Amino acid sequence: MGRQIADPKYLLDTDADQNIGNSTDLVPEPGAGGTTQVQTNPPRLLSLDGPSKQGEMTSVIFTASRKPNVTGIAGPVTGIIEFGNGGRFTRIEVDVPVGPYQGIQLVPSNTTAVEPQDGGTIVSVPTGVLRTYCRYDNRLIQPNSDAAPPYSIAEVAGVPLRGPGGTSDTLNPATLLVKSMAAHYSKVWNRAYRTQYLYLGAGIAIPATFYRIPMLAKSLQIARSSAAGPLAAGLDITLSDGGGLALDFISIAAGTRSPIIPIVGQMVGITISTIAPSTVTFLSLIYEIGI
Repeated sequence: MGRQIADPKYLLDTDADQNIGNSTDLVPEPGAGGTTQVQTNPPRLLSLDGPSKQGEMTSVIFTASRKPNVTGIAGPVTGIIEFGNGGRFTRIEVDVPVGPYQGIQLVPSNTTAVEPQDGGTIVSVPTGVLRTYCRYDNRLIQPNSDAAPPYSIAEVAGVPLRGPGGTSDTLNPATLLVKSMAAHYSKVWNRAYRTQYLYLGAGIAIPATFYRIPMLAKSLQIARSSAAGPLAAGLDITLSDGGGLALDFISIAAGTRSPIIPIVGQMVGITISTIAPSTVTFLSLIYEIGI
């Protein structure tokens, strides 16, 4: 438990008892027609403003877990950090894994005495201002930067889920408990990732579709599967700058693993298409975030 300091000098000196660690229940934001849209106003967990004009390195811990006796599929959780100094701030997003729990995927623990374990991540940022949020990206679909994905029907464990643009789902998603805590900087050997879940459903031939690369991404690996088995689908990948100029091209042959693709220079966008006649049932872009 922190304590209030009469003459605060550091970010974590202010309102420490209340502000350096908080939690909330996280539920998806319902949209029109029973669909679940990406949350536009996720709950704020931390809000800290440093008294010093100089920033400091601060470590942020995010955790996510199921609540006891809660059914449903737990979709991806995204941790959001707003940080900055001198009246300016920016934001980054990272994956927050949902921790293990008692019971199978769709059935909760038989006892409330067993608390599900946390999953989580730790990141460190230089900042004099710190705000953190968690967003529930339950539908597993990452919207295209310019338009909705051409396909949004998703299927997990035989249960139909739908992304933005889809029709109503048949299963309520699981309520999660998310936490965020701040601590003075220490050396943390941790890798942070931001995953874009693009397609999940029946075998689909993906036309050339553009997505923006997340902030501070330094490398990319692609996870995919098809009806013919893991890695069966071939993909063409084009990396481009902000003006749409192609900077690099990678072709991933069917049956081969995705290489780790460096994100360098002015690369801010990626265009993906399947190599005919390939189709995919699952595809996601896994970026390592350089923080």
